[in-house]
Amino acid sequence: MNPIKAFLCVVCCLSASNGMASGNPNGAPKHWALQASFGGTTLADDTSDGQDFYIGDEEGNYFALSADYYLNPHLALTGNLYYEQDGIATQYASGIGLKKVNMLGLEGGIKWYFCPQKWVVQPHIGGLIQTNFLNLKRMQGSETHVLQQAYPGSHVQMNYDVQCPAIALKPKIGVDIRIISSVSLCFAYDIGFGLGGHHRANMRFLDLPFTGQTCQYQADNIRTTVSLGLKIDFPTRPVSGKTVNNLFMILSAWLESKSQNRSTFSHGSF
Repeated sequence: MNPIKAFLCVVCCLSASNGMASGNPNGAPKHWALQASFGGTTLADDTSDGQDFYIGDEEGNYFALSADYYLNPHLALTGNLYYEQDGIATQYASGIGLKKVNMLGLEGGIKWYFCPQKWVVQPHIGGLIQTNFLNLKRMQGSETHVLQQAYPGSHVQMNYDVQCPAIALKPKIGVDIRIISSVSLCFAYDIGFGLGGHHRANMRFLDLPFTGQTCQYQADNIRTTVSLGLKIDFPTRPVSGKTVNNLFMILSAWLESKSQNRSTFSHGSF
């Protein structure tokens, strides 16, 4: 399904459920929240100078399901179930990397909202402790890859030495933007400082253009994450009928335009 279409459908479903919820018309404070997020990670290349070539930063994917419990309107306890996939030699692959490394675990911490609850835009700061249950043992091996970017078709040999950290500390900043009633669009940026573990590799070109040239690679074990999420607060608050109708009108107009585009394409000439 098209990501935009899926997002609009989720928003409309959430708005409809809010409209049917009992909600407190007096604006009672929220008690807890659920959130789904996705984003990207980066591990900076800490390779020393003097290499024949450079592998570059590692990039990856990040997914999380989160729950918040509000101790008061400004302070919330937060917990996440997350999955992360990092890729070594991202700039030479069509995806996130030639070699992929997975992490899975729990995150827990606090978030501090420093603006009045009635504000639509809610910036916050916080911190998390991240635990990881995957790839805690040292992984070593050698693989041959065909480059898909930079020098497509070239063959390289990669020797890797990877061990993921069991624990990381993650200071965090973010902002929640209320789009309808109890539903918010959430942006976040955090920096994870891994306690232990390492990402190391060396690559050697097996054919042209750089036959025999090598690179020793090491990441600095500090990863940054940028994420986008959708959150709903509980207890939910009722949505006005006008808001719901406007959302369904937007979705209907978008679907109609897509249908017209498909019809025009199917009757067009080649």
